Amino acid sequence: MQINKGNILKSIESFIGADNELAIKEAEHQIKVFKVVFQKEVEIFQELGNEDEKNLNPENEQENILILEAIEAFKKAQVEKKNKKKKEEKSNIRLKKEILDNFRLLINNKEELGHLARGIQEIRTNWNKIGAISPNDDHKLQQEFSKLNESFNYNFNIYKELKENDLKRNFSLKNQIIHELKNLNELKDYNKLQVELKILQNKWEEVGPTFKEHWEDLKKKYWSEVHEIQKRINEFYSKLKTDLKDNLENKKKLIEKVKELTVQQTNNSKEWDSLANQFKNCQAEWKKIGPVPKKENDKIWKEFRSYFDVFFDKRNEFLKIEKDNNKENYDSKLELIETAKKYVENIKNDSNPLLIKKLQEKWKGIGNAGRFAEQKLWKKFRAQCDLFFELKKQNRNSIISTENENFKTKKSLILKFEKSGKSSFSELMNFINEFQKIGEVPRKKSEETIKEFENLIHNIINNNNFTSEEKHKITRAIKSSLLSNSSDPETTFVNEKNRINKLINTTLKETTQLENNLGFFSNAKGKMLDDFQSKIEKNKVKISDWRDELKKLSEAYHKN
Repeated sequence: MQINKGNILKSIESFIGADNELAIKEAEHQIKVFKVVFQKEVEIFQELGNEDEKNLNPENEQENILILEAIEAFKKAQVEKKNKKKKEEKSNIRLKKEILDNFRLLINNKEELGHLARGIQEIRTNWNKIGAISPNDDHKLQQEFSKLNESFNYNFNIYKELKENDLKRNFSLKNQIIHELKNLNELKDYNKLQVELKILQNKWEEVGPTFKEHWEDLKKKYWSEVHEIQKRINEFYSKLKTDLKDNLENKKKLIEKVKELTVQQTNNSKEWDSLANQFKNCQAEWKKIGPVPKKENDKIWKEFRSYFDVFFDKRNEFLKIEKDNNKENYDSKLELIETAKKYVENIKNDSNPLLIKKLQEKWKGIGNAGRFAEQKLWKKFRAQCDLFFELKKQNRNSIISTENENFKTKKSLILKFEKSGKSSFSELMNFINEFQKIGEVPRKKSEETIKEFENLIHNIINNNNFTSEEKHKITRAIKSSLLSNSSDPETTFVNEKNRINKLINTTLKETTQLENNLGFFSNAKGKMLDDFQSKIEKNKVKISDWRDELKKLSEAYHKN
């Protein structure tokens, strides 16, 4: 099975901490696909049994390690999300019950009208702020809140006269809500349906009282629609439970099928392949069936996989005998790959194409190394051959000439800037950027150039009053500029990239928290609000600058 592991890694990483169900299902699908491929790679490696060739071991491949780490992070995030959701729902139920108690006290309060009006507004606002809870608890608490709200509205109406246009407006709004509830009957997405129902229920409670003679009819229509939608939701989840049971029965049938396949015996390679394909088909069918009750999931999966283990253990014994016949060819071809690598590494000293051509002739004279290893070995060997001829195509004399010219240009630039006496922050940054654009110098002269470049900049910094932020920017610019002269540019690039990303993520979290806190002061004025807004803007500028640094760092690295 050929897959793009890079895409799988990006996909799983992007879904870590995801809330969207489609995103979560997609991540789980990608994980299942990877595990099947990874298990197959491990089985193949174990079948080859070559512990000396570590680079063929999929457990040591960096890409596999990164994907497994991403899978662990995804699972951990999902568990934390579920636990957090349960805790939040429990807290939200408690908060709603407290609001209901306060609501009852308000209704029984006979104080002046202004106090009652402010009290109900606060209760409604707090009620709408409380997060999600389970559908059943939400429905019950919402009904109780609605009754109290109704009682309050009509008790409040005793103490003041509503204008005729307010009654008409409320009458129109409530009819509009009933109409919108009817439109929800067309909605097939039940997660969205619950959200929309909740929004319309909140709107209904926010609309004030209307004509008393129409109230009972309106209320009847409203609750009729609400109950109908709630009935649909309950039926959906009831059907979902039934589907889980059906899926469980279908998966049990598959377990019986693989159990029967396990007892079959053969000494023929093609028959072993045929049986292996039947196991793969069963696994594909297993994935199509869908979820089962959670309490049964692990148990039946382990039982299902246990028969795979039995079958592939038997198959591996057969393949091991077959593999012994190809061991000598495998070792010989592995030795040719290592020789080709050495030729590539030494190409600057010896680029004679006969070196590779002789290896290719030897390769043709060696027999097959086994059906699982042959193609992988050939890809590695061909990659080294291609790399050898690609490097040979490069014009060494041209490279040397360019590097020497760059050395002269950089030396001249350093001398010119030193004599100019320029020392402002912008002048220094322009100098660094100009130095960076010049390109590589001969390796033997690289250290000399770097040292002279750094000494000049540090002398200017020490003899002038730069701010802390300016010093940091100058230092980061130096690091970016020196990537082209680094003895290990990859390590330098990775370390600097990780540092800047950490700064960006920390500041993003701080900015998000500040923006959330700012919501609590939306009606506030004065220094506190200004300080919040000022800090948010400064953080955004910092983030923008750091992202620009990442871009420059990446450009410098890829030029290497």
